[in-house]
Amino acid sequence: MSLESTIGDLVSKTTLLLDYFGTKKAGIDSAVASAIAAVPANKRAWYVNQLTGSDTNDGTAASPLKTVDKAIANTPVGGFCVVLLQADYDMTGDIVLEARSMEWRTDAIGTKRNLRPSYISSSDGATKIMTGLICGIGSVLGLRDVTLTLPSATGVVPAPSTFLNSFFKGAGTGGAPVIGLKLTTVDVVDAAGATGYLVGPGTCALSLQVTGTTFPSGFAGRYVYGVAAATAANTLTNVVTNLSSL
Repeated sequence: MSLESTIGDLVSKTTLLLDYFGTKKAGIDSAVASAIAAVPANKRAWYVNQLTGSDTNDGTAASPLKTVDKAIANTPVGGFCVVLLQADYDMTGDIVLEARSMEWRTDAIGTKRNLRPSYISSSDGATKIMTGLICGIGSVLGLRDVTLTLPSATGVVPAPSTFLNSFFKGAGTGGAPVIGLKLTTVDVVDAAGATGYLVGPGTCALSLQVTGTTFPSGFAGRYVYGVAAATAANTLTNVVTNLSSL
């Protein structure tokens, strides 16, 4: 075999090898791009409309979800869920937030949608529970530009009591070590005969930040279950807040 023939053969095989590599690389690049595109965004915004939405919708403004529960379920574990309310929201059951953070707000600037918790019976019927948000491990919560109306306890039997008579609740002894909560331009109001608390941390520590938020007259003693009215916040070992007294 001549030198020229050998060189030609090597060039031919090199060309084939380069073509093979180029084809494989294109396939690998395409597979990597597809895998990256398939990873869900860590921060998700969902429109929710309890009146006209459906949990089979895609959660856009034109096709809102029906429930906040579905918005949370659609958000990846470890992600941040933004709930944009298109209408008032009646809470007929507790909403569990775990391993995700959430901001819950009105979709339209200058309008405050109403969050309306209610009383339901415990599974054994022995107690009444205010529906609200149960804060599990790894969850941080913000309310913004909404009205939170605490329900009337008048005529509710048995009378609501303990930390279960709270809107924000810790998830029990096995739940989150800390509840992180921020209220921004929220109006907290009482229905006639309301007795409920804002937070029932249970065995959790509490971080509570309040900005531009209003509370009913005489609300002292109902910010945090188990904390007496006019207690100086800086005297508490398990509460960090910018409120001077509770």
